[in-house]
Amino acid sequence: MSLRRVFLLGAVAVISVAALVAIVTVLNGHFGETEGKIFATLATTFAAGSAVIAGLALLGRGDSRPLGFAGISLASVGFVLWSAQIWAGFDSKTYWQALGILTAWSLALLVVTTNRLMLSSPSLLRSLYPATAGVAAGAALTVSVMILRDQGDGWQLFAVLLILALVGEALAPVLERFQAADERPSERLLGVVAGAEVLAVRARNARSVQIGGSSAALAEGEGVVVRERS
Repeated sequence: MSLRRVFLLGAVAVISVAALVAIVTVLNGHFGETEGKIFATLATTFAAGSAVIAGLALLGRGDSRPLGFAGISLASVGFVLWSAQIWAGFDSKTYWQALGILTAWSLALLVVTTNRLMLSSPSLLRSLYPATAGVAAGAALTVSVMILRDQGDGWQLFAVLLILALVGEALAPVLERFQAADERPSERLLGVVAGAEVLAVRARNARSVQIGGSSAALAEGEGVVVRERS
């Protein structure tokens, strides 16, 4: 079983456990400290698992391997530190600062990795992807400086960068759909049979076959088989 499948099954298990805990809490009519810690741990697991899955997907595709490893590493460390804080409750300013900075960069990496996974168009990989990655990193850097200085003076810059990062994330699947269609070649050679080229072409009617100068429509569920006459 692949690691990606394991994490996907783990995400399903986390959601199921969260639903079960919620149902038990509602039936008991009591929401105490332990239930709160359980929900917080489940939320941490879900967030870290999402980042890990995105990193594994990048590694599986062979794209931006350093980015994939960085996302997995930060998510794993963040999960350990947040879980320890939830259950142990450390009262340390330095610990909270480390958690805040780690969380900011983990979320920024999650935006960058998911943005990369949604894009395959060369033009978007040269424009939208680096722009989104840049503003996401800028937002994380701004938060890190604010945390270290213990000041909130840069919140407006952070808000602007965060909005731009979310816009880039939202535009990625939409622009990818239209841009990929425009960049797809008008015809593609599938093979040669008895000296005749078999081509896949872009057409308004996707369920049709053109043979010479005539066009034949295909019924739903039908395909095309080309074989050499014996």
